[in-house]
Amino acid sequence: MGYKTEFDWVLVLRPEQGMPEVLEVGKEYKFSKPEERIYPRGCEIDLSGKDWKPVARVIIKQFTVAENKTSGVFEVKEVL
Repeated sequence: MGYKTEFDWVLVLRPEQGMPEVLEVGKEYKFSKPEERIYPRGCEIDLSGKDWKPVARVIIKQFTVAENKTSGVFEVKEVL
């Protein structure tokens, strides 16, 4: 018996998880991913698509872990 939690330093999103088609600097977006994940707050991390190519630098503003999923909000700081 155990508890699995990922510590992620890259936010990797698919469209159905909240990856916007167009990213705007300064705008906040919501995301939701399966499983329990921990993200750093207060520092910039990469936002990548499912191909793992960075598309922006973002800051995780808040996230919640509940019921085997992680939901949160990120702010775009720079579009690459």
